[in-house]
Amino acid sequence: MDDQTKFQFDGRITQRAAERNALLLATDDARRIELEPRYMAQTAHLTCPATVWKYVEGAVQRSRANLVMLDLEDSIPEGDHRALAQGRSNVIRALNELDWGPRLRFFRPRGMRLDPGFEDLAIVVAAAGRNLEGLVYPKIEGPDELRSLEQCLDELEQTHGLEPGRIKVEVLIESVQACQRAHEIADVGRRLRGLIFGAFDYWADLGMPAEEYRPDHPLVNAARVRIVEAAAGIGVPAIAEMTLDYPTSDKTEQQRTQALEQLRRDCELARGLGFSGKWTGIPAQVDVVLEAFAPDQAAIERALHEALEYRRANQSGRGATMINGRMADRATDRINRRLLRVALALGRLDPQQVRELGIDD
Repeated sequence: MDDQTKFQFDGRITQRAAERNALLLATDDARRIELEPRYMAQTAHLTCPATVWKYVEGAVQRSRANLVMLDLEDSIPEGDHRALAQGRSNVIRALNELDWGPRLRFFRPRGMRLDPGFEDLAIVVAAAGRNLEGLVYPKIEGPDELRSLEQCLDELEQTHGLEPGRIKVEVLIESVQACQRAHEIADVGRRLRGLIFGAFDYWADLGMPAEEYRPDHPLVNAARVRIVEAAAGIGVPAIAEMTLDYPTSDKTEQQRTQALEQLRRDCELARGLGFSGKWTGIPAQVDVVLEAFAPDQAAIERALHEALEYRRANQSGRGATMINGRMADRATDRINRRLLRVALALGRLDPQQVRELGIDD
Protein backbone atom coordinates (compact mmCIF):
# COMPACT_ATOMS: atom_id res chain seq x y z
CA MET A 1 0.00 0.00 0.00
CA ASP A 2 1.29 3.47 -0.91
CA ASP A 3 2.17 5.43 2.24
CA GLN A 4 0.06 8.36 1.00
CA THR A 5 -3.10 6.20 0.98
CA LYS A 6 -2.76 5.48 4.70
CA PHE A 7 -3.71 9.04 5.57
CA GLN A 8 -6.89 10.97 4.92
CA PHE A 9 -6.81 14.72 4.32
CA ASP A 10 -9.42 17.29 3.45
CA GLY A 11 -8.83 18.31 -0.15
CA ARG A 12 -10.87 21.47 0.39
CA ILE A 13 -8.11 22.82 2.64
CA THR A 14 -5.41 22.30 0.05
CA GLN A 15 -7.64 23.71 -2.68
CA ARG A 16 -8.23 26.91 -0.73
CA ALA A 17 -4.51 27.15 -0.02
CA ALA A 18 -3.74 26.65 -3.72
CA GLU A 19 -6.15 29.43 -4.68
CA ARG A 20 -4.69 31.84 -2.13
CA ASN A 21 -1.15 31.02 -3.08
CA ALA A 22 -1.81 31.30 -6.81
CA LEU A 23 -2.70 34.95 -6.21
CA LEU A 24 0.42 35.46 -4.10
CA LEU A 25 2.63 33.90 -6.76
CA ALA A 26 1.02 35.99 -9.50
CA THR A 27 1.59 39.16 -7.47
CA ASP A 28 5.21 38.25 -6.84
CA ASP A 29 5.81 37.40 -10.51
CA ALA A 30 4.25 40.72 -11.58
CA ARG A 31 6.85 42.62 -9.55
CA ARG A 32 9.70 41.26 -11.64
CA ILE A 33 10.52 42.88 -14.95
CA GLU A 34 11.37 40.78 -17.99
CA LEU A 35 14.30 42.65 -19.46
CA GLU A 36 14.70 43.00 -23.19
CA PRO A 37 18.21 41.83 -24.20
CA ARG A 38 19.39 45.39 -24.85
CA TYR A 39 18.76 46.29 -21.23
CA MET A 40 20.81 43.32 -20.05
CA ALA A 41 23.84 44.93 -21.73
CA GLN A 42 24.15 48.09 -19.64
CA THR A 43 27.79 48.13 -18.68
CA ALA A 44 28.74 51.68 -19.74
CA HIS A 45 26.44 54.70 -19.70
CA LEU A 46 27.70 57.95 -21.21
CA THR A 47 26.13 61.20 -20.08
CA CYS A 48 26.49 64.20 -22.38
CA PRO A 49 25.45 67.87 -22.04
CA ALA A 50 22.60 68.41 -24.46
CA THR A 51 23.54 72.05 -24.98
CA VAL A 52 26.74 71.37 -26.98
CA TRP A 53 26.00 69.82 -30.37
CA LYS A 54 29.54 68.58 -31.10
CA TYR A 55 29.52 66.66 -27.82
CA VAL A 56 26.10 65.22 -28.67
CA GLU A 57 27.33 64.03 -32.07
CA GLY A 58 30.44 62.48 -30.61
CA ALA A 59 28.59 60.66 -27.84
CA VAL A 60 25.84 59.35 -30.10
CA GLN A 61 27.87 58.38 -33.15
CA ARG A 62 31.38 57.57 -31.99
CA SER A 63 31.35 56.34 -28.40
CA ARG A 64 31.21 52.65 -27.48
CA ALA A 65 28.73 53.24 -24.65
CA ASN A 66 25.72 50.93 -24.34
CA LEU A 67 23.49 53.85 -23.37
CA VAL A 68 23.87 57.54 -24.19
CA MET A 69 21.98 60.08 -22.09
CA LEU A 70 21.58 63.65 -23.31
CA ASP A 71 21.37 65.84 -20.22
CA LEU A 72 18.93 68.68 -19.59
CA GLU A 73 19.46 68.83 -15.83
CA ASP A 74 22.99 69.46 -14.56
CA SER A 75 24.28 70.87 -17.86
CA ILE A 76 21.82 73.80 -17.82
CA PRO A 77 22.00 76.68 -15.29
CA GLU A 78 18.76 77.03 -13.38
CA GLY A 79 16.57 79.68 -14.97
CA ASP A 80 18.58 79.89 -18.22
CA HIS A 81 15.69 79.59 -20.67
CA ARG A 82 17.86 80.08 -23.73
CA ALA A 83 20.17 77.20 -22.78
CA LEU A 84 17.16 75.03 -21.95
CA ALA A 85 15.59 75.70 -25.36
CA GLN A 86 18.90 74.89 -27.06
CA GLY A 87 19.26 71.68 -25.09
CA ARG A 88 15.73 70.54 -25.89
CA SER A 89 16.29 71.33 -29.56
CA ASN A 90 19.50 69.30 -29.62
CA VAL A 91 17.83 66.32 -27.93
CA ILE A 92 15.07 66.34 -30.53
CA ARG A 93 17.52 66.78 -33.41
CA ALA A 94 19.75 63.97 -32.16
CA LEU A 95 16.83 61.58 -31.77
CA ASN A 96 15.39 62.38 -35.20
CA GLU A 97 18.52 62.84 -37.30
CA LEU A 98 21.51 60.95 -35.89
CA ASP A 99 22.37 57.28 -36.27
CA TRP A 100 22.61 55.94 -32.71
CA GLY A 101 23.70 52.48 -33.81
CA PRO A 102 23.25 49.92 -31.01
CA ARG A 103 23.22 52.56 -28.26
CA LEU A 104 20.12 53.04 -26.13
CA ARG A 105 18.54 56.45 -26.83
CA PHE A 106 17.96 58.25 -23.54
CA PHE A 107 17.76 61.79 -22.24
CA ARG A 108 17.53 63.31 -18.77
CA PRO A 109 14.78 65.85 -18.04
CA ARG A 110 15.16 68.29 -15.18
CA GLY A 111 12.99 66.41 -12.67
CA MET A 112 9.96 67.39 -10.64
CA ARG A 113 11.44 70.20 -8.55
CA LEU A 114 12.76 72.12 -11.55
CA ASP A 115 10.01 71.04 -13.94
CA PRO A 116 6.84 70.13 -12.00
CA GLY A 117 4.74 69.91 -15.17
CA PHE A 118 7.17 67.54 -16.93
CA GLU A 119 7.42 70.02 -19.81
CA ASP A 120 10.82 68.69 -20.92
CA LEU A 121 9.27 65.29 -21.34
CA ALA A 122 6.13 66.56 -23.09
CA ILE A 123 8.12 68.62 -25.64
CA VAL A 124 10.61 65.86 -26.48
CA VAL A 125 7.97 63.14 -26.77
CA ALA A 126 5.76 65.33 -28.97
CA ALA A 127 8.64 66.00 -31.38
CA ALA A 128 10.67 62.78 -31.22
CA GLY A 129 8.79 60.19 -29.18
CA ARG A 130 8.97 57.55 -31.90
CA ASN A 131 12.76 57.60 -31.68
CA LEU A 132 13.07 57.87 -27.89
CA GLU A 133 13.74 54.70 -25.91
CA GLY A 134 13.85 56.09 -22.41
CA LEU A 135 14.75 58.72 -19.88
CA VAL A 136 16.94 58.95 -16.83
CA TYR A 137 14.82 60.62 -14.17
CA PRO A 138 16.84 62.59 -11.59
CA LYS A 139 16.49 63.12 -7.85
CA ILE A 140 13.48 60.91 -7.29
CA GLU A 141 12.32 60.89 -3.66
CA GLY A 142 9.60 58.27 -3.47
CA PRO A 143 7.16 55.93 -5.22
CA ASP A 144 4.39 58.51 -5.69
CA GLU A 145 6.73 60.63 -7.79
CA LEU A 146 7.41 57.66 -10.06
CA ARG A 147 3.69 56.94 -10.31
CA SER A 148 3.10 60.54 -11.41
CA LEU A 149 5.86 60.28 -14.01
CA GLU A 150 4.51 57.02 -15.41
CA GLN A 151 0.99 58.44 -15.57
CA CYS A 152 2.33 61.36 -17.60
CA LEU A 153 4.10 58.93 -19.94
CA ASP A 154 0.89 56.93 -20.33
CA GLU A 155 -0.96 60.07 -21.38
CA LEU A 156 1.79 61.25 -23.73
CA GLU A 157 2.02 57.90 -25.48
CA GLN A 158 -1.73 57.79 -25.95
CA THR A 159 -1.84 61.39 -27.22
CA HIS A 160 0.92 60.86 -29.78
CA GLY A 161 -0.08 57.39 -30.93
CA LEU A 162 2.90 55.61 -29.42
CA GLU A 163 2.94 52.01 -28.28
CA PRO A 164 1.88 51.86 -24.61
CA GLY A 165 4.88 51.39 -22.35
CA ARG A 166 7.35 52.16 -25.14
CA ILE A 167 9.32 54.79 -23.20
CA LYS A 168 11.36 53.20 -20.41
CA VAL A 169 12.64 54.84 -17.23
CA GLU A 170 15.83 54.62 -15.19
CA VAL A 171 15.85 56.56 -11.94
CA LEU A 172 18.68 58.27 -10.10
CA ILE A 173 18.81 57.47 -6.38
CA GLU A 174 20.53 60.61 -5.06
CA SER A 175 19.30 61.35 -1.55
CA VAL A 176 19.12 59.69 1.83
CA GLN A 177 15.32 59.49 1.62
CA ALA A 178 15.40 57.99 -1.88
CA CYS A 179 17.95 55.43 -0.76
CA GLN A 180 15.81 54.46 2.23
CA ARG A 181 12.79 54.09 -0.09
CA ALA A 182 14.63 52.39 -2.95
CA HIS A 183 12.64 49.17 -2.58
CA GLU A 184 9.34 51.07 -2.58
CA ILE A 185 10.39 53.00 -5.68
CA ALA A 186 11.42 49.83 -7.47
CA ASP A 187 8.17 48.06 -6.64
CA VAL A 188 5.92 50.60 -8.41
CA GLY A 189 7.92 51.11 -11.60
CA ARG A 190 6.31 49.26 -14.52
CA ARG A 191 8.71 50.93 -16.95
CA LEU A 192 11.88 50.67 -14.87
CA ARG A 193 14.96 49.31 -16.60
CA GLY A 194 17.62 50.37 -14.11
CA LEU A 195 18.43 52.06 -10.79
CA ILE A 196 21.37 54.47 -10.87
CA PHE A 197 23.32 55.67 -7.84
CA GLY A 198 24.02 59.39 -7.60
CA ALA A 199 26.77 59.12 -5.01
CA PHE A 200 27.82 62.77 -4.82
CA ASP A 201 24.33 64.18 -4.32
CA TYR A 202 23.79 61.42 -1.77
CA TRP A 203 26.99 62.46 0.04
CA ALA A 204 25.88 66.08 0.04
CA ASP A 205 22.52 65.01 1.47
CA LEU A 206 24.28 63.27 4.37
CA GLY A 207 25.48 66.68 5.55
CA MET A 208 29.03 65.71 6.54
CA PRO A 209 31.10 68.80 5.76
CA ALA A 210 34.01 67.74 7.96
CA GLU A 211 34.41 64.43 6.13
CA GLU A 212 35.77 64.35 2.59
CA TYR A 213 33.96 62.08 0.13
CA ARG A 214 35.68 58.83 -0.63
CA PRO A 215 34.31 56.01 -2.80
CA ASP A 216 34.72 53.32 -0.13
CA HIS A 217 33.14 55.20 2.78
CA PRO A 218 30.93 52.78 4.81
CA LEU A 219 27.84 54.98 4.41
CA VAL A 220 28.31 55.14 0.65
CA ASN A 221 28.77 51.38 0.46
CA ALA A 222 25.66 50.85 2.57
CA ALA A 223 23.68 52.94 0.08
CA ARG A 224 25.15 50.94 -2.79
CA VAL A 225 24.06 47.67 -1.20
CA ARG A 226 20.50 48.92 -0.73
CA ILE A 227 20.27 50.05 -4.36
CA VAL A 228 21.68 46.78 -5.67
CA GLU A 229 19.18 44.83 -3.59
CA ALA A 230 16.26 46.98 -4.75
CA ALA A 231 17.26 46.56 -8.38
CA ALA A 232 17.77 42.82 -8.01
CA GLY A 233 14.36 42.51 -6.34
CA ILE A 234 12.63 43.45 -9.61
CA GLY A 235 15.25 42.08 -11.99
CA VAL A 236 16.85 45.24 -13.40
CA PRO A 237 20.50 46.38 -13.41
CA ALA A 238 22.00 48.66 -10.79
CA ILE A 239 24.32 51.25 -12.34
CA ALA A 240 27.13 52.81 -10.33
CA GLU A 241 27.96 56.49 -10.06
CA MET A 242 30.38 58.50 -12.17
CA THR A 243 34.08 58.91 -11.33
CA LEU A 244 34.64 62.67 -11.50
CA ASP A 245 38.41 62.63 -11.98
CA TYR A 246 38.39 62.71 -15.79
CA PRO A 247 41.45 61.85 -17.93
CA THR A 248 41.13 65.10 -19.89
CA SER A 249 43.61 66.46 -22.44
CA ASP A 250 44.55 69.44 -20.23
CA LYS A 251 46.17 67.06 -17.70
CA THR A 252 49.65 65.62 -17.75
CA GLU A 253 50.18 62.03 -18.85
CA GLN A 254 50.73 61.04 -15.24
CA GLN A 255 47.51 62.75 -14.14
CA ARG A 256 45.53 61.03 -16.89
CA THR A 257 47.00 57.68 -15.89
CA GLN A 258 46.07 58.30 -12.26
CA ALA A 259 42.54 59.26 -13.26
CA LEU A 260 42.10 56.02 -15.21
CA GLU A 261 43.55 53.99 -12.34
CA GLN A 262 41.02 55.58 -9.98
CA LEU A 263 38.27 54.73 -12.45
CA ARG A 264 39.38 51.09 -12.53
CA ARG A 265 39.40 50.91 -8.73
CA ASP A 266 35.90 52.40 -8.63
CA CYS A 267 34.73 49.85 -11.20
CA GLU A 268 36.16 46.97 -9.17
CA LEU A 269 34.46 48.23 -6.02
CA ALA A 270 31.11 48.66 -7.78
CA ARG A 271 31.25 45.31 -9.54
CA GLY A 272 32.18 43.56 -6.31
CA LEU A 273 29.06 45.01 -4.68
CA GLY A 274 26.78 43.78 -7.45
CA PHE A 275 26.50 46.68 -9.90
CA SER A 276 26.10 45.74 -13.56
CA GLY A 277 27.68 48.88 -15.00
CA LYS A 278 28.79 52.42 -14.40
CA TRP A 279 28.21 55.99 -15.54
CA THR A 280 30.86 57.82 -17.51
CA GLY A 281 31.21 61.51 -18.22
CA ILE A 282 33.53 61.52 -21.23
CA PRO A 283 34.22 58.94 -23.97
CA ALA A 284 37.77 58.37 -22.66
CA GLN A 285 36.25 56.62 -19.62
CA VAL A 286 33.99 54.29 -21.59
CA ASP A 287 36.58 51.71 -22.69
CA VAL A 288 37.84 51.21 -19.13
CA VAL A 289 34.29 50.67 -17.85
CA LEU A 290 33.41 48.27 -20.67
CA GLU A 291 36.50 46.21 -19.92
CA ALA A 292 35.94 46.23 -16.15
CA PHE A 293 32.34 45.02 -16.36
CA ALA A 294 32.79 42.56 -19.24
CA PRO A 295 32.05 38.97 -18.21
CA ASP A 296 35.16 36.85 -17.95
CA GLN A 297 35.35 34.37 -20.86
CA ALA A 298 36.34 31.50 -18.60
CA ALA A 299 33.33 32.26 -16.37
CA ILE A 300 31.03 32.29 -19.42
CA GLU A 301 32.29 28.90 -20.59
CA ARG A 302 31.99 27.44 -17.10
CA ALA A 303 28.41 28.77 -16.74
CA LEU A 304 27.43 27.31 -20.11
CA HIS A 305 28.89 23.91 -19.23
CA GLU A 306 27.23 23.83 -15.80
CA ALA A 307 23.85 24.99 -17.12
CA LEU A 308 23.85 22.28 -19.77
CA GLU A 309 24.90 19.62 -17.27
CA TYR A 310 22.23 20.71 -14.79
CA ARG A 311 19.55 20.61 -17.49
CA ARG A 312 20.60 17.09 -18.49
CA ALA A 313 20.52 16.01 -14.85
CA ASN A 314 16.95 17.31 -14.51
CA GLN A 315 15.91 15.58 -17.73
CA SER A 316 17.28 12.30 -16.39
CA GLY A 317 15.19 12.55 -13.23
CA ARG A 318 17.70 14.15 -10.87
CA GLY A 319 17.36 17.45 -9.02
CA ALA A 320 20.44 18.80 -7.27
CA THR A 321 23.53 17.15 -8.70
CA MET A 322 27.31 17.23 -8.68
CA ILE A 323 29.20 18.91 -11.52
CA ASN A 324 32.99 18.71 -11.49
CA GLY A 325 32.95 17.92 -7.78
CA ARG A 326 30.67 20.84 -6.87
CA MET A 327 27.02 20.76 -5.90
CA ALA A 328 24.65 22.36 -8.43
CA ASP A 329 21.01 23.17 -7.74
CA ARG A 330 18.36 25.70 -8.74
CA ALA A 331 20.26 28.57 -7.14
CA THR A 332 23.51 27.86 -8.99
CA ASP A 333 21.55 27.38 -12.20
CA ARG A 334 19.91 30.79 -11.77
CA ILE A 335 23.33 32.39 -11.33
CA ASN A 336 24.67 30.68 -14.44
CA ARG A 337 21.66 31.60 -16.55
CA ARG A 338 21.86 35.24 -15.52
CA LEU A 339 25.50 35.40 -16.60
CA LEU A 340 24.68 33.69 -19.91
CA ARG A 341 21.86 36.14 -20.65
CA VAL A 342 24.22 39.06 -20.12
CA ALA A 343 26.92 37.41 -22.26
CA LEU A 344 24.38 36.79 -25.00
CA ALA A 345 23.16 40.40 -24.89
CA LEU A 346 26.76 41.63 -25.14
CA GLY A 347 27.43 39.45 -28.17
CA ARG A 348 29.84 37.23 -26.26
CA LEU A 349 27.90 34.01 -26.85
CA ASP A 350 26.63 32.28 -29.99
CA PRO A 351 22.82 31.94 -29.78
CA GLN A 352 23.16 28.39 -31.10
CA GLN A 353 25.11 27.48 -27.97
CA VAL A 354 22.29 28.39 -25.63
CA ARG A 355 19.22 27.36 -27.62
CA GLU A 356 18.99 24.12 -25.69
CA LEU A 357 18.75 26.11 -22.46
CA GLY A 358 15.88 28.28 -23.68
CA ILE A 359 17.48 31.56 -22.59
CA ASP A 360 17.72 33.12 -26.03
CA ASP A 361 14.00 33.82 -26.44
